[in-house]
Order: sequence, then structure tokens, then C-alpha cells
Amino acid sequence: MMSDSEGPAASRRKDAVPFDRHAQLPGLGDVPLSIGNVSRMFHVSRLTLHVYERLGLIKRRNRSGSNLVYTWVDCDRLAFMIKARRAGLTVFRLAPVIRGANPKASASSVKAARARCMELIEQLDRQRQALRDALAELRHIDELLSKRLPVADNGAPPDNRDAL
Repeated sequence: MMSDSEGPAASRRKDAVPFDRHAQLPGLGDVPLSIGNVSRMFHVSRLTLHVYERLGLIKRRNRSGSNLVYTWVDCDRLAFMIKARRAGLTVFRLAPVIRGANPKASASSVKAARARCMELIEQLDRQRQALRDALAELRHIDELLSKRLPVADNGAPPDNRDAL
């Protein structure tokens, strides 16, 4: 996550989405970041965005006409929360990390954020190892199963419809 004043870090991984990706997409920089537009861009409900606002994780601070709109920093945070949710992390577990990343966060918030970051990193590392182990087992079983199938002359498995 980045603060309002930071640009994309030069050391970001290839698969990481840079904060200012809207500058690379034609016309997206002109779209006001209203709750409706952000909801559509990230495929999340307005209710989800309201919940994140209530938790203090994002906030519509700027104005576009008479409407409050999000900043690109909020969109960056939202993208992070969505990725983390896909990995099985809850926003409640992420909240201290996001609050600690705020440029105005207290030293105790930053300390709590670092501690939670380490917890979550360790959790995801354990999950990654469990996934690797399960994938290795499944590949092995698939290999064993493929050897048990008789192969017809043309290389395709025989038609076993009559066996039922």
C-alpha cells in the first residue's frame, strides 16, 4: 500500500498492480471515483464499501461536484483487501495493517501493523506449503490413475459406455 504522496515503487514485483495503473488505462483517470463507479470497477457491492468505510479502512474524502469520492489510495487499499480476502484473510484481521499504513498513524499503530503483518505472512506461508503438498499428492495420484487406463490404438482411452 502507498501513501497519498508515493508513486509506484521501483521494486514492486511483476505481478503486483502499481498504484497509478489508472494512468495507463485510457479514460479511467477521468472517471470520478464515486461509490457506484468504485463498486463496479472492483466488483464489490456498495454495502461492502460502506462496511469498509465504517471500519475506517477507506474513506470518501474528495469531492466531484456535490458528491464525495474515493481517492486512488483508497482504491489501492481496496485492491489489497480483495486480494487478501481471496487468500482467506478477513478484513478484520487486515484492519490493523491498513490503519498502520496510514501516513498519520501513531507509532503504536505502526508497531501493531508490523506485528499483524508478520502473523499474516506466516499464516499464508503455512497455507502455501499445505497447497504445495496437496498439489504434489494430487499430481502423483493422477499419474497413477493415468497408468491404469488402457489406451486404444489411436491414443484415446477406450469407450466404456457399455460397462455401465
